[in-house]
Amino acid sequence: MMGLGNGRRSMKSPPLILAALVACIIVLGFNYWIASSRSVDLQSRILELEGRVRRAAAERGAVELKKNEFQGELEKQREQLDKIQSSHNFQLESVNKLYQDEKVWPASLPSYFSSK
Repeated sequence: MMGLGNGRRSMKSPPLILAALVACIIVLGFNYWIASSRSVDLQSRILELEGRVRRAAAERGAVELKKNEFQGELEKQREQLDKIQSSHNFQLESVNKLYQDEKVWPASLPSYFSSK
């Protein structure tokens, strides 16, 4: 029966070990609370940043659409400018040719009249 008495005696834990375990539980609980609150803060920050990214992506899409629209309009205006430029060049050539013909025509008149 001695074995039973020794078993009971070893079941008692000294108050110092019990105090250390309680202190560890308090420290672990405090660390968990701090980690949990940081986690919540980080999750809210992540949600905020995701919202910013979505807004930036939407704004970028809108800017891309406007850019494409303006590029199309610019291309149309370039084509119109090319048409106007070619029309102007054609008219300038016509005027130059007419001027050259008029310049040659009066010079040929005296020879025409002198031969008659």
